Amino acid sequence: MDNKFIIILYLVFGGCCSTTITMESIIKIQKNCGNIILLFQFLFIVITGLISIVKFHRTKNGFTIKIKPRQAPLYKWCVMVLLFFSSSALNNLVFKYNISMPFHIIFRSSSIIMNIVMSRIILKRRYTVQQVLAIFMVTIGIIITTISTSKKVNNNNEKQIELWNFVKGISILIFSSFICALMTIYQEYMFREYPNSWKECLFYKHLLSLPMFFLLIPQLNEQWNLFRSSPKLPLQNYIPILNLPLSISNIEIQGIWLYVAANIISQYICISSIQKLSSIISSVSLTLILNVRKFVSLLVSVILFKNNFPIWSWIGSIMVFSGVIWYSKITNKLKRKSQTKEEKEKSLNISKKIEL
Repeated sequence: MDNKFIIILYLVFGGCCSTTITMESIIKIQKNCGNIILLFQFLFIVITGLISIVKFHRTKNGFTIKIKPRQAPLYKWCVMVLLFFSSSALNNLVFKYNISMPFHIIFRSSSIIMNIVMSRIILKRRYTVQQVLAIFMVTIGIIITTISTSKKVNNNNEKQIELWNFVKGISILIFSSFICALMTIYQEYMFREYPNSWKECLFYKHLLSLPMFFLLIPQLNEQWNLFRSSPKLPLQNYIPILNLPLSISNIEIQGIWLYVAANIISQYICISSIQKLSSIISSVSLTLILNVRKFVSLLVSVILFKNNFPIWSWIGSIMVFSGVIWYSKITNKLKRKSQTKEEKEKSLNISKKIEL
């Protein structure tokens, strides 16, 4: 196996799982803070992206700044920006509607269902019986997990308003999956038309998304004030694995900012590694890897944060991930058969030309 691929794989799993851990740590302190964290993540990715986009040239009068020419027209990136920002904002919004991190991970893993539906409608793609059965397994798994989680919410709170909030959260997740499916199809088109443009895609879809945060100014102000009013605790509480000197360990800080900084860096590693990975492997292999990564994140979330996850939720989650893996393997097999058939046809054509 190629060393470059292994390194990227480590970065994907390490970065994305760390993002899950830090995000849940933040939610434990301040639940309604998704949009401001999203803003911090976007700003960091844009600033780091400038290194590869902006070029400095020495001249007689000093330095000139030039922007690296784009491979794709700007308006095409704007379409992806609209889809990407909408999906990201909705995924962060659901945490205020009784949606737990484990359930969030599982539901997003089911986006393959929406991708298949949209691909059938937009791209006119056909699917085998086994592929449909795999999709059906994913669907049943989602239903089981949803019912199991909703029962837990209803029994624990015993309030109709809490259950209604959970239903609204599910509705937002479904709509987000629809948008995410459109974005995946559009991104497949963009990378096919403009190969090796993953860095450009990463930079422009975050840069062009920044103006949309003006629509969220009231929420951002509210969340900023929540961050500022977060409780202070001794430094040793946040990094217990380090044996700090007493004079330093007793310093009280707002530890939420440590989690935010870690979340921003880990999210950058996660998303940039995924974009790089998508440029060297097939979309099917990428889907398989990302869903395995989500399953690892789920285990980390449940074990590390001791989340209450009923047995039926475990059964549903296993069905979801098993269905995704089954579908990915079938699709990969069909793709190899198609490539083999094309190679045989090419060889046959060459033989005919030689005979002539």
